Amino acid sequence: MTIAVAIVEPQYHVNVGHIARLMKNFGLKKLYLVNPRYDREEAVRYATHGKNVLASARMIMLKQLRKKFDILVATSAIQATSKLNILRESISPERLAQLAYDAEGKDLCILLGRESSGLNNQELELCNLVVTIDTKTRYRTMNVAHALAILLYEISRFRPEVRDRRKKTKKSIDLASQQDIDLLLRYVDKVADAGNYDDHKKPLLDAAMKKMVAKSVPTTKDVMLLVSLLRRSLLAMERSRKAYRHALP
Repeated sequence: MTIAVAIVEPQYHVNVGHIARLMKNFGLKKLYLVNPRYDREEAVRYATHGKNVLASARMIMLKQLRKKFDILVATSAIQATSKLNILRESISPERLAQLAYDAEGKDLCILLGRESSGLNNQELELCNLVVTIDTKTRYRTMNVAHALAILLYEISRFRPEVRDRRKKTKKSIDLASQQDIDLLLRYVDKVADAGNYDDHKKPLLDAAMKKMVAKSVPTTKDVMLLVSLLRRSLLAMERSRKAYRHALP
């Protein structure tokens, strides 16, 4: 698995420098910058041994980032206060660590928000998951570099356990590709349309499906079984409609 880090509109060179240094600490190499606004020369001063990470950082659009990675994980200090707020439904750093190493063969990117305002709802919609660090206080907003340090530490701490477990596993697991998951989501949309599902609920349904799939790390077989079920459901619904039309006087 490749684990990368991306920052949306970074403004402060000290944060970018510290992020590059942290990535060096934990062996990460790929840093992406979305509409950067920081002083690059100043950031180098704070990167220390992570200067090479900073030097190889690439500028990218958020939609390109979405296409590039199988799992895009948003970071947010704001947790959902309602069960209906699917966008803000979050997982813990420990759960992220487990998912990161269960999803062997997939590429994951941790998306850090703006230092001043974090990520907006439109940006959260592009992500598979949201991770939140529970500080156990009312003040949950953390510096982006500090938050990243906690996430990378949890991921690195989980790694040996997963490696040992996989050594005991004889069969390799064929995880679902992004193409498989996209196919499943398209069939969910088709069934929703065929069942006259409320239009205003469809974005929530789509977001919920993306999160559920990302959390479960399904295999290709899992996804294809669900696709087969949905395909047959569509055919059955269509046959019922035709039979109803023929039965009309």
